[in-house]
Amino acid sequence: MKGSIVLTTINKPNINIKKLTKLSKKNKFDLIIIGDLKTPNEFKLNHGFYFDIYKQKKLKFDFAKKCPVNSYARKNIGYLISFKNGSETIIETDDDNYPKDNFLKFLKLEHTVYEVKEKSWVNVYFKFLTNKIEIWPRGLPLDKIDTLPNFKIKKIKKNFFLKQGVCEGNPDVDAIYRIMNENINIKFKDNYKFSLGNAFCPINSQNTIWSKKIFPLMYLPITCTMRATDIWRGMVALNIMQNDNQTALFFGTTMFQNRNIHNLSKDLKDEIPEFKNIHKAYKILKNLKLKKGSKNYSQNLIKSYEALIKNRIFKKKEMYFLKSWIKDLKTCI
Repeated sequence: MKGSIVLTTINKPNINIKKLTKLSKKNKFDLIIIGDLKTPNEFKLNHGFYFDIYKQKKLKFDFAKKCPVNSYARKNIGYLISFKNGSETIIETDDDNYPKDNFLKFLKLEHTVYEVKEKSWVNVYFKFLTNKIEIWPRGLPLDKIDTLPNFKIKKIKKNFFLKQGVCEGNPDVDAIYRIMNENINIKFKDNYKFSLGNAFCPINSQNTIWSKKIFPLMYLPITCTMRATDIWRGMVALNIMQNDNQTALFFGTTMFQNRNIHNLSKDLKDEIPEFKNIHKAYKILKNLKLKKGSKNYSQNLIKSYEALIKNRIFKKKEMYFLKSWIKDLKTCI
């Protein structure tokens, strides 16, 4: 299986990136790192490929020339490079996540697991805790943070083309949780996994495994805040997948987060539009009539964003970026 690890950074290579370098080299994975204007000029890797702004614009991708600088969505360029290089699996992460030695444990498609029986929002973090504490993933509607997932009686055997790992230590929570909890050090269950089924929970970009069948659904939107782009992306992707009788596998835990310094006031400001529109967007997406089959994923993606743009959750220019990315995608896969 040819695979890639993709991340973007504005920092110099740190202990997390160096560990990713070792693991990718050992397992013959491509490591693709996308820089931005703030990334140090002297950025060197012992293994992998680093693309600064200049190298990105030299690529034969229309999107690379149109994507704004100082944007987390430049990660989309890394996806395109991976597609072009023939990757069948892409793992995405961030530069403040430290991979454990079992980082590549959940690459296989088929898993036999219990499945969540709810059909709306659930707080999956509850299932990874040994002791129940108040915690919820970033992007979960605030009125759903106490919603405990329950499992169906029998296990299922299924291929999972989208797999979401939880990160312990300082996991992916929103600014409200961080303001309320100054010291965060969470231990999640190891070697634990389950199917999300037809339930809904945020899909982030922290430790996420994508298989080739769903590559068209990886697009990170641009005309929203950085704190919401992967959450919106995950909602759109999950809705399209569930319409096609697919779902996400949640697993723990193969990464430990050493969180970069953040301005929590700014984070909260950037998360407010998502808090405000999350239920509206969910209803819009669930009411769409989408076509089944992976050959229709790109068209379903366009239809989803058209609906979200019409309802002013995204700006009209989002379609300009999306269609450029899809055009490049079609030259790669």
